Amino acid sequence: MGVDMIEKRQRILIFALLALLLIFAGCKAESATEPSVTVPGTPTGGITPPSGATITLTAVPTNPVVSSNSVITAHVTVNNQNVANGTAVQFTTNLGTFADTGTNAEIKTTTNGDAKVTLTSATAGTATVVAVVNNASASIAVTFGGNVTPPPTSTVPTITAVTPATGKPEGGDIVTITGTNFTQPVRVLFDPGTASGQAPKEAFVQSSSSTSITVVTPSLNVVSGSSLSTDVIVITQAGTSGEQLVVKSAGFIFASATLTPSILAVQPTSGPIGGGTRVTISGDNFQLPVQVFFNLAEAQVISVTFHQIIVMSPRASDTAPGGSGVVTGPVDVMVKNVNSGKTFTAPGAFRYISKMQITAFAPSVGTALGGTKVTIDGSGFDDPVAVTIGNFPAQPIRVSATEVVVVTLSTGNPCGSAAGAITVTNVENGDSATTTGTFSFLPVKPVITSVSSPIIPGGTITVDVQNPGVGPLGSANIRFNFGGQTIIPMPSSITVGTGTQTFTLVVPPATAFSFPLVPCGMGGQNLGPVSSTLQFNNVTTSCTDSVDVTVTPNPATNPCPPPTATVTSPPNSCPVPNLSPAAVSLAMPMSQTATITIANATNAQTLTLGPPLVMNTGTATETVAISPTTGTNVNGGSSTSYTVTVTPTTTGTTGATITFTSNDPTKPTITVNVCGTAIP
Repeated sequence: MGVDMIEKRQRILIFALLALLLIFAGCKAESATEPSVTVPGTPTGGITPPSGATITLTAVPTNPVVSSNSVITAHVTVNNQNVANGTAVQFTTNLGTFADTGTNAEIKTTTNGDAKVTLTSATAGTATVVAVVNNASASIAVTFGGNVTPPPTSTVPTITAVTPATGKPEGGDIVTITGTNFTQPVRVLFDPGTASGQAPKEAFVQSSSSTSITVVTPSLNVVSGSSLSTDVIVITQAGTSGEQLVVKSAGFIFASATLTPSILAVQPTSGPIGGGTRVTISGDNFQLPVQVFFNLAEAQVISVTFHQIIVMSPRASDTAPGGSGVVTGPVDVMVKNVNSGKTFTAPGAFRYISKMQITAFAPSVGTALGGTKVTIDGSGFDDPVAVTIGNFPAQPIRVSATEVVVVTLSTGNPCGSAAGAITVTNVENGDSATTTGTFSFLPVKPVITSVSSPIIPGGTITVDVQNPGVGPLGSANIRFNFGGQTIIPMPSSITVGTGTQTFTLVVPPATAFSFPLVPCGMGGQNLGPVSSTLQFNNVTTSCTDSVDVTVTPNPATNPCPPPTATVTSPPNSCPVPNLSPAAVSLAMPMSQTATITIANATNAQTLTLGPPLVMNTGTATETVAISPTTGTNVNGGSSTSYTVTVTPTTTGTTGATITFTSNDPTKPTITVNVCGTAIP
């Protein structure tokens, strides 16, 4: 598309926009008020503003749409002659912001008597723009009207913002154009207008979407110390029958200002005499290329932005005449914008200090748990400082130029020893010093001091541990090992590693222990107590302690077994004979016998039997004898025997009933029958 066609479409759009603005001119107007910004009496700039100047203000357009731009031009004369180029003009507004600063105040310098600013507002209303040159001022009203919303189905492109709205004349700035209906392919041109004697220049499109286009600005010729306002033209569907054009009037400014730098702060404010301190200079109007001087010595410039310069400080000796000697104390810091030759000096803004030295420290030992106060003597300390002791951080609590007092922190392994040198570092300038001697961390093992009792399987116990310790992050996870099992106590995590702490844990079940059999009662056996190792385990620090404890079987499930009597012989088979021989003949006189055996159950208490009581039960005339005739005690797992002898003298049945008393709770009386036969 040719430039003439572009300008023609641009004029058509501008006429349409002005018509809409006339419709909305009376809507949403607000009374003009004086700007709330404090205007200096003499604005700063490249040229000292003259007194008695005449200021003529114009605005194009005077009725812009909300979120669009209006370019305000201040024409400044003295005695009908343009003021000198570079004269500073202070602009302020009570509504909206200026494109270059994003605030309601901006300083511009003149070229051929003109200084221009670009004003925008996101809200409707009347902005009063005031321009001040020394003791002269003028104002103009700019009314922002409501936006015209196209029909929902409209495909007409619109531009809502150009960010940033200013850039350097040599181009190369990344600019984002936001709006609607950007249909690819798109082209973007920056048009300085016919008065500039330059044709529109096309920008390089980096990326585009329906609502955003990112471009690289072209280069334009701009007189040094002045600015050039351009229209931003977006052509959508470029090269097709549906090609459309939208213009953002005065949407971008190419500025070539002659700026006077200023220094607001220098950080850090001091550094060692050897130089090499990274120094940040904060201020305004820094313009590449720049030079920075510490007294007479030029500093190495690392980076430069409009508001910040980062340099490396030179050696202190280089700041002196002749570049030699010992220099300590404050020096001036000067920034120079090379192209403009403008400078600014901050007197005594940086101070050179002697290089740090450590001469002594005490004490030289402390616990690995931390908490030891250490005093470090020397010179060149500059608060804030960072201190390490044996590669472990320490907490500074007091800092002066000759003394640092710190408190050691936990090493993270309180049960282990460690040692190392002490290093102090000035945070701001990086100066540091390290001791030749070492500080030793003494190990502090955790100790189980008490365990509650009784310790019964499945029960709950408490364990007191002294100095359980914490890790390098100030906390620790705790576990116990007991009965071959890992137990999670309460609490399971701690944040205090010193003193005595109490933990509650559940004893493993009986199956985790091998209980022995022990005597109980009168000869019985049941499960007895067992010794087991209870181990404290700090999972975070790997510190442990163990103690042997006695685990007792649960009495409710471990009674002492009572005596249990069992007649194991003879078989209680009467009237079937159980005497031996079963039958005897009187022709050959002889006796019949039986052995009575009574057993006590294994592990039971002692069985007590009373003396046997014998009663004849046969029909034959007989004598019955038993041996022994006394009672006896039968241990668990053992038995006792009695011999019964029956001697018949007449024929018939033979036999007897023998009765014992016992302490078996289920068999207080034990009866044994013996029987047989006597024949002729």
